Amino acid sequence: MKKTTLALAVAIASMSCVANAAIPEDTFYVGGKVGWSKFFNTKSQKVDDARKVTNNRVGGGAFIGFQATPYLAAELGYDWLGQLEYKGHHKSKVGKLTAHGVSLTGKASYPLAFISDDLDIYARAGAFVHITKWKQPHHSGSSETNVSPVFALGLDYRLNDDFSTRLEYQWVNQMHNDGPTKPDNGLLAFGVTYNFGSPQAPKASELLEVRENRFVLNEDVLFNYNKAELKFEGQEALNKLVRDLVKINPSESAIIVIGHTDRIGSASYNQRLSERRAQSVSNYLVSQGVPAGLIAVRGAGKTQPITGNKCNALKGADLKACLAPDRRVEIEVKAKTVEEVVIDERKDNTK
Repeated sequence: MKKTTLALAVAIASMSCVANAAIPEDTFYVGGKVGWSKFFNTKSQKVDDARKVTNNRVGGGAFIGFQATPYLAAELGYDWLGQLEYKGHHKSKVGKLTAHGVSLTGKASYPLAFISDDLDIYARAGAFVHITKWKQPHHSGSSETNVSPVFALGLDYRLNDDFSTRLEYQWVNQMHNDGPTKPDNGLLAFGVTYNFGSPQAPKASELLEVRENRFVLNEDVLFNYNKAELKFEGQEALNKLVRDLVKINPSESAIIVIGHTDRIGSASYNQRLSERRAQSVSNYLVSQGVPAGLIAVRGAGKTQPITGNKCNALKGADLKACLAPDRRVEIEVKAKTVEEVVIDERKDNTK
């Protein structure tokens, strides 16, 4: 029987950022948010005839961020926290505090892959430069600029390569002002983020190279950037592979699925990513009728690049594009048992 080697070299985008989700590192993103703002610690004896405090208002803001590493980003944001109103008899206003400002925070993210490849949890912390204005009837208003600590905890869910959503709770501690109290503020907001560095996904039929017993497809056919769940286009590409496996009678061969990543990111993270993506491919092959007992899954991480030194002078999006051939999954079909497999594409053996 002739032993056949079948390799599917599929570029895999290495997961170069977390947390957010899901945003590629060394890229910028922008977003906006809207939600419910509430002031705390608002009681005061300094407001004449104050009978009621209205401390709930619609809030929101906008932000721009830079994803520096797979886990860390920096964000510059503007937040409108709304108004804190003191009312007296007959609901007349006896005082009003308005608060808004600019924040600079560091953002740390981590993927919740056990729930979904598209879901990240993140935390932000930094400084909030707030501008407050206190006004009372028959008095001139006064404004003050001060700095308070700001913290936030949230979830980021990636919708596609370009957009993600976030749900976060932000806390600003003790906003000093010329008014009667130094309130805290909590802002529960829903936001949408647009990433400037997302790759463009090609069509499933966009083959880079085809020759005997080898198929080479662009990475983004199989997966969204930074993810390990197969896209619809990836399933279509693997359907063609399944048809080829049927032709060579895989019931008499062993199938090895090997994941590879590029060099961006840590070795340990890339190792896990290569294993997860190889496992996704293996799971789909099984779902299409390939016997699970014939498939072995391996992750090579970033240890076997094929681009050499040609990408060394590049950075950012240009570097990711250049390293695309390194991001791949190879599927080898060879020998009768997994133990007999020796991955060697230089020749076919015949017995």
